[in-house]
Order: sequence, then structure tokens, then C-alpha cells
Amino acid sequence: MRVHLWSFDTVTVDLEDRDVSVKAVHALNGVQVIISFRLSENQLKGGPISLRRTIETLAADKILDLASFLDSA
Repeated sequence: MRVHLWSFDTVTVDLEDRDVSVKAVHALNGVQVIISFRLSENQLKGGPISLRRTIETLAADKILDLASFLDSA
């Protein structure tokens, strides 16, 4: 079974500017990371639940990119 180390605590979306802010909390040590990015117009399509899933997937990808960058340094 895969252990989920990050949980998404807060997802905030500014629909007018398409700005997104996601707060992720690490399960083992309680570290909080805030990821901010802008969505394209196509990514805003769909209902609130599918939009949240899309945002959480994008935020997880950004966390993995950051972790990969830090690991290589």
C-alpha cells in the first residue's frame, strides 16, 4: 500500500484571475508548503469537484518537481 505523505489542507481559487493557492501538509513532520500558480482557461472547465482534483494533481506535480530539483542539488 502506498503511503500518502502530503495532504491538501486548503485550496483557494480566484476564478476571475485564475490564480490558485494550495496548502499542503506533510503527514510525518507537519511541514506546510503553499503552492501558488495560475490555471489556463481550459483547466477551469468542469464542476467544483473535478476542478479541485485537477488543482490537487497540478499541485502534487509541482511538489514532485521541487523535490526532484532539491534532491539533485
